[in-house]
Amino acid sequence: MTLERKLIGKIGEDAACQYLQQQGYEIIENNYRCPLGEIDIIARDEQVTVLVEVRTRTSFAYGSPEESITTDKAWRLKRLADSYLQTHRLSTAPCRIDLIAVMVNRETHRLVNINHIKGILNG
Repeated sequence: MTLERKLIGKIGEDAACQYLQQQGYEIIENNYRCPLGEIDIIARDEQVTVLVEVRTRTSFAYGSPEESITTDKAWRLKRLADSYLQTHRLSTAPCRIDLIAVMVNRETHRLVNINHIKGILNG
């Protein structure tokens, strides 16, 4: 991964954390890693544990950030969520997986848009 892509990803994750805090979420952990992969943000929305996938883009050349969640990625997110909840003894607690899609200006690195989609694996 190039330094530019890492920077854009960090900008997106920072914007997502700030957005969640402004919405009243408590940030529990950033970049939780385990053998199955990584969860970008773990937060609490009142009594609900929220596992957040952040997708950041600078253009629509490869589709929107929302479109970047493939079936395989959704399956990995579900497995990561299950693992996190079991490891932290939260398997009976309410939980959901959200997506925060972030658009950033390529030249200025400023936030253009943020879209929070709750419960992406429901239904």
